[in-house]
Amino acid sequence: MDSKALFNKLKQYFSNKPDLMRHLHNNACWEYKIYHNSLKEQKFKLRYYLFKKDEDKLEITQEKTNYVPDLILYFTEESILQLIHDNPIADLYYKRYHEMMKDISKNKVDNKINKSRFNLLRLGYQKWQKDFNF
Repeated sequence: MDSKALFNKLKQYFSNKPDLMRHLHNNACWEYKIYHNSLKEQKFKLRYYLFKKDEDKLEITQEKTNYVPDLILYFTEESILQLIHDNPIADLYYKRYHEMMKDISKNKVDNKINKSRFNLLRLGYQKWQKDFNF
């Protein structure tokens, strides 16, 4: 799938799933880097930002935002498509994510915390972590 088609597919999913960021403050921001086949590749296929506009709306953009991302998430194209397959609710999305994280042999998913844990907890991540088992 080309980058534009992939972005449009991801935009359709993430824009309609505000529960993915439930408990988080408005303007919570995650940066996503999508790789072709492996996270070991030097160059990513697609980069986008997902941020919480308000309680009922997430926005996804390829434009660099003024927000410092709270998290940076790394996926292969295959893994992100598996996560959103059949338009799952947030709980199922995170269940799939956890399963992918456990299977380190595949090297399809990774993440990096981009702010201090204290700041993240202050911004609603404590409830989010508890709710989604992180």
